[in-house]
Amino acid sequence: MTTNLGRPNLTTTLEAQLALATRQERPELGKSMAQPVLEAAEEAGDLSLQARALACIAQYEELLCRHRSAQALSTRAAQLFQALGNLTGEAAALTTVARSSSVLGRDETAVEAALLALELSKRTEDPHAVVLAQAQLGHTLAHCGNFEAAREALMRAEVLARECGSELDELVALVMQGACEAFRVVTLRHETGHMPTLEQVQGLRERLVRFVAKHDMVALAQPDQTQIQVFMNLVSGLFHCWCDDVRLARSALESARAWLDRTGDAPWMDTFEALVRCELAQVERDLPLAEQQARRMVHLGGHLEREQAALLGHLLACRVFELQGKHTEALGELKAMAARERRIHNESLSTRHEVVAWQLDMRRSEQSRRALQVSTAHFEKLSMEDPLTGIANRRCFESAAGVGLSHCHDSGTALCVAMLDVDHFKQVNDIHSHVVGDKVLQVVAALLTEHVRAEDLAARLAGDEFVILFRDTDTHSAWEACERLRAAISRHDWEQMSPGLAVSVSIGLAQSLPGDSLETLLRRSDMSMYERKNATRRPA
Repeated sequence: MTTNLGRPNLTTTLEAQLALATRQERPELGKSMAQPVLEAAEEAGDLSLQARALACIAQYEELLCRHRSAQALSTRAAQLFQALGNLTGEAAALTTVARSSSVLGRDETAVEAALLALELSKRTEDPHAVVLAQAQLGHTLAHCGNFEAAREALMRAEVLARECGSELDELVALVMQGACEAFRVVTLRHETGHMPTLEQVQGLRERLVRFVAKHDMVALAQPDQTQIQVFMNLVSGLFHCWCDDVRLARSALESARAWLDRTGDAPWMDTFEALVRCELAQVERDLPLAEQQARRMVHLGGHLEREQAALLGHLLACRVFELQGKHTEALGELKAMAARERRIHNESLSTRHEVVAWQLDMRRSEQSRRALQVSTAHFEKLSMEDPLTGIANRRCFESAAGVGLSHCHDSGTALCVAMLDVDHFKQVNDIHSHVVGDKVLQVVAALLTEHVRAEDLAARLAGDEFVILFRDTDTHSAWEACERLRAAISRHDWEQMSPGLAVSVSIGLAQSLPGDSLETLLRRSDMSMYERKNATRRPA
């Protein structure tokens, strides 16, 4: 499936460059390092390197909040990994597809990718991959509004993480449950007009508190885990807010803001911060500020390609307008949300068309590759086959005999070669025609094939000259086979081919000796044949 770049040094360099690119903390730098690798892999037709480069770039595009690009690239990577039979790569790429599709509001694509990623992760038997895929499925279901199924999936991820001893994975599952609860509360509050039960929020809040008390959060707060720490503070702030603990809510919010200001590498969290500030402003009855934060959430959602966040911002804005008695503005938010949902739906359909077109291109490429393989195999077969008789030609025999002699030299064994030609073949052509002569050669070739073992090789050298390569056979056994062949050719009913036609062959046999070349072995076999021919020569 994968072609080699043809230049080992270049291949090694590109592999090393891609490995370095995947470890970059700065997404723009990592992407710029991986892009040339992708281009070189595409030019060389190296599908494995293409898939890994695409997956790498997709992850950096996601970090840069370019989710449309991330979805397209990770979809292509997943398809290539699938073609290569790489389950681990396909599962990881599909998880990226699910994540990017989810924030873009492409629910069906996101759920399909998340479900498939989970099943493939289970087959890889990688506990960490299974936990992440399980958590992503829950997060995706939450974005789709299937909150109960989302909660079950995320709690399952929490249990799996605990079972495999991964503290960070357990924290990720807990925090993602917090995000799920945020979507649930805001959505149900909009649909019903009143605050839903907070029992699940309280239970999750208690589990988070127990986790923080039990684990070394400083050790978990490594540079590459900063985002999950910020998200945990935002979720905690939201829960405190809904539980009317304004002081703790503000403290968590400011702690998260300090993390964001210090690192500056998670702009997408600004949308969730806007949600928390909007909720806090409503609790404090500062509705103008709540309105400002809701609009900020819509703006950031659109700017950062987080369409689900923008939709949630519309719901918040609608509620804040209603609380202020601004019913016209509230209706305007609902219309804007409906227009956004329609655009998301149309974009989703468009991407499906692109995926189908790309799959068709891949299918055509695969068909071309297979046709080339068949054609190559056909020409290889023709190059090793005698066109008249259909048995091996001189090139094939010399190649096989060369390998056999090398083996004999290494192992101290021997092989036998029999040379034979058709007696008085020129007279067959002159008396019975060249057409009959060709048929005689075809029948002789067929009888040769019939009277040698599968491990031996019968070949036509040229004209009426044939040769048999006997592998792992002593001289006595090889000569018995030659005598059976000679007798079969003499007994054949040649008269049915042409009246008065009779065919016989002369056979000479030689066994390889230490230091033999193919030329010396063939010469001895040829001399043996002519000795027997002269000994049995009879008038034509």
